[in-house]
Amino acid sequence: MTINKFLKWNLSVKLLVILISTLLFGHWLPQNLQSILYAISLTLKEILLFVLPVIIFSYLFSSLLTLQSKKAIVFMLFLFGAVCISNYISTLIAYGVGSIELIQLSSIIINNTEYTDQLVPLWNFELPKWISNNQALCFGFSLGLLLSFFQISWIHKFSDYAKIISSLFIEKYFIPVLPLFSLGFFVKMQHEGILNKIIQSFLPIMVIVMLTCLLYLAILYALAAKFDFKQWLKYIKNALPAALTGFSTMSSLAAMPITLKAAEKNTQGSNFVRVIIPTTVNIHMIGDSIIIPFLTLSILVTFGYKFPWFETYNYFAVSFLLTKFSAAGIPGGTILVMLPVIEAHLNFSGEMSALITTLCILFDPVVTMMNVLGNNVFVIILCKIFMKIKFLVVKNVANSKIIDVTQLLWFKKMWRKKRFIQ
Repeated sequence: MTINKFLKWNLSVKLLVILISTLLFGHWLPQNLQSILYAISLTLKEILLFVLPVIIFSYLFSSLLTLQSKKAIVFMLFLFGAVCISNYISTLIAYGVGSIELIQLSSIIINNTEYTDQLVPLWNFELPKWISNNQALCFGFSLGLLLSFFQISWIHKFSDYAKIISSLFIEKYFIPVLPLFSLGFFVKMQHEGILNKIIQSFLPIMVIVMLTCLLYLAILYALAAKFDFKQWLKYIKNALPAALTGFSTMSSLAAMPITLKAAEKNTQGSNFVRVIIPTTVNIHMIGDSIIIPFLTLSILVTFGYKFPWFETYNYFAVSFLLTKFSAAGIPGGTILVMLPVIEAHLNFSGEMSALITTLCILFDPVVTMMNVLGNNVFVIILCKIFMKIKFLVVKNVANSKIIDVTQLLWFKKMWRKKRFIQ
């Protein structure tokens, strides 16, 4: 097999090959080579942490700058609020399931102090910490929201260019070297004798987290269908083609055209669909919001750390859901921007970060499928809420005799025909 053929492989496949190769042959590598690989991984991580504030700012600033009117801003803020609530509930589910003894029982506790033969990197490369990710997040949010009131062409151009450059860095430069980024940390864990135990401990954990996601989504679809079994099956049947597309492409964005069709079927052609889906496709991610925190907690326990108190986890959850607004919609994009958040709030080491990055990318097809299913049920529930609010507003205005009677009759006629939503 040539190197060129290997480079053309799917990212998940490349990471899996590197993981298995390290398990089988990692201990045969000379220690100097192991130190070099570990140093390369630390260098790549340092570069990523240095650039991430720019990426976070550009994505968040660009998304908020698209708002063009006061009505649009109110609607979008309501929509973003709903996304935050949904993502936050998902992170709480991850914590609730994780707090059960099942994780502790299914994990092999690894105490790093037992291993005295620590691998030392051949060099240490450090870049200055010029701005924190939280500062970039707050600056991007406030500036984007403020400038959305003014339609200044050069600011929009600057925003577009900044987002394009950030996307290019992740997609064209960092994603291709991710296998090398993970390799050094895998070699370190293999050198210290913990890689085999980690792999064994995460087989039952991945089963638990997948079942948790499926159960939660099934409950959400049941709520949307008002616990009507036939309607529940219809919703899921319509959403499955989009979910399978997300599974095969590992991209919610690539599955968006099919997601739109599924959502239109499930909402009887509601006009809200074409606003909600494109806006939330890369920020409302139920799969990520359950699986990444769940794996984070599992890795903490696996490496011998105590399960965090809710107060500590809550700080992490809030930072997590805010940072999700700056995530790139590409394989591995979410976990890459989340690494500083995880390290800051839960004290992840380099090898822990590499492990969760690899696991998230390996299971990215399943995670994306969960995200797409979540986006479908999210739009169904939101359309029902929006139409209920609209109906109540029209009714109240009509009672105050401010609205034209013909407009009210037209709305009632459309409502009875279920023109907006079932």
